Amino acid sequence: MIQEEQYLEETIGRKDGFRVPEGYFNQLTASVMSQLPERKARTKTLYSWLYAAACIIAVAVMSVTYYMHQQSTDEMTADSNYYEEAADYAMLDNMDIYACMVDE
Repeated sequence: MIQEEQYLEETIGRKDGFRVPEGYFNQLTASVMSQLPERKARTKTLYSWLYAAACIIAVAVMSVTYYMHQQSTDEMTADSNYYEEAADYAMLDNMDIYACMVDE
């Protein structure tokens, strides 16, 4: 591979095959900017207001859902105490059944 590179360098030399016209890069920015289309100024549209309203509604729905869930959990804890007491009262093993039958 090194031999090929040496051969090419000997036959062609180290010349660069590409040339740029004089002053090309000085005027490049101006010519590109002149070819671009005019940009319209962005104004606030109805869509931005709709997005804001949708976000507010979503936050309100989540807040109400959270509040309702908190209330139902509080009621469930109060009910669960009642159910636990009822379950403890209703749990009778064989010894308790025998004791109830002997008392009668």
